[in-house]
Amino acid sequence: MIRNAAILGAALALVLGASACGGGGGNGNDEASTTTEATTTEASGGGGASASGKLEGETGPSFSIEVKQNGEDAESVKAGTYTLKVEDKSDQHNFHLIGPGVDKVVTDVGFVGDKTVTVTLKKGTYTYQCDPHASSGMKGTFEVT
Repeated sequence: MIRNAAILGAALALVLGASACGGGGGNGNDEASTTTEATTTEASGGGGASASGKLEGETGPSFSIEVKQNGEDAESVKAGTYTLKVEDKSDQHNFHLIGPGVDKVVTDVGFVGDKTVTVTLKKGTYTYQCDPHASSGMKGTFEVT
């Protein structure tokens, strides 16, 4: 009888120990990947390299879209890795950056808030646009030298 109780106790300990070690639906990594709807940071392209500069994008609330560097319209920027922070002010617009080696939808239609991504820009012309309204002129370009 004591032997059966010992075996039963050992089996119960194994079952309880196994369930405590990770059978909980994958919650171990969920906290690390949680973002808010208003702010998200993503790495894209740079291979872990630190950004060489900062760009600021904005879309909405009206039918306007822009990219700035140091508070000025970005017309020409040097090639390199940049942190691009986009402020999306309308759920009717998105922010899409297209150019050599980059095709990045930073914000989606329906999203309102800020998102930050890292992009590596190569020499060439880049277009930023609101996809649903690009044909209406809601887009712009800058050169990377």
